[in-house]
Amino acid sequence: MADGGRPGDRDGHLHLVSTGLGPPACRAGQYHDSVLDPLADLLLGACCPGCRRPGSGICRRCLAALEAHPRVILDGPPPVVACLPYRDPLPDLVTAHKDRGAGWLSRPLGSSLGVGLRAVVEAADGPVSLVPMPSDRAAVRRRGADHCADLVRSAARSCGLPPDAVRPLLRRTRRVRDQIQLDHDQRVANQAHSMTALPAGPGEPPVVLLDDIRTTGATLAEGARALDRAGHLVLACLVLADAEHPSRWA
Repeated sequence: MADGGRPGDRDGHLHLVSTGLGPPACRAGQYHDSVLDPLADLLLGACCPGCRRPGSGICRRCLAALEAHPRVILDGPPPVVACLPYRDPLPDLVTAHKDRGAGWLSRPLGSSLGVGLRAVVEAADGPVSLVPMPSDRAAVRRRGADHCADLVRSAARSCGLPPDAVRPLLRRTRRVRDQIQLDHDQRVANQAHSMTALPAGPGEPPVVLLDDIRTTGATLAEGARALDRAGHLVLACLVLADAEHPSRWA
């Protein structure tokens, strides 16, 4: 692991309080709530990707559900911060962003992720690199975009961070199975040693590892392992939503 750390951080990692972090998200992106929406649906077949309500963007109700209240899910090190619980309408919004060509959703989803990012960056009290979780290359070709990288870039913009703060340091060394039907142990085995990272150079800033959804944490753990092995200091892991601890937002 790279040397260094922040004043007051004995092990170099962030020490975040396991409560809410930062203010609610700014409500960004398109929404609809007008008498023209049924007409738009009739003529264009348009509907909200979160609830299928007729209209030309994301509806007010689904947009309100993206109001982020970040929580520390695991104390770490490194700590894991999630901005939202993974519950309706988020699964449909994430699927639309990833697999249904709704790339414009990177703006409202990135705004929500940006709330947690702002809190982590403020706690870091210095420059950081933002590392998106690497997508499978075949999936990127099929989708025509790297949804996680797009999401991280949108979050960085919402925080006023420069474009070069986003650094794709991680690479997949092999393909992994689809994890939807896998349990925790199977996911750990599936992800084990599936990533590598570019080596840290002299004076390299610490990194924040970002992903969209955390289910069991196996993917985040593998990404953090690869970064650590390459000499990077992983300050924190940040995800848009957590599927394992919904009671944290009760």
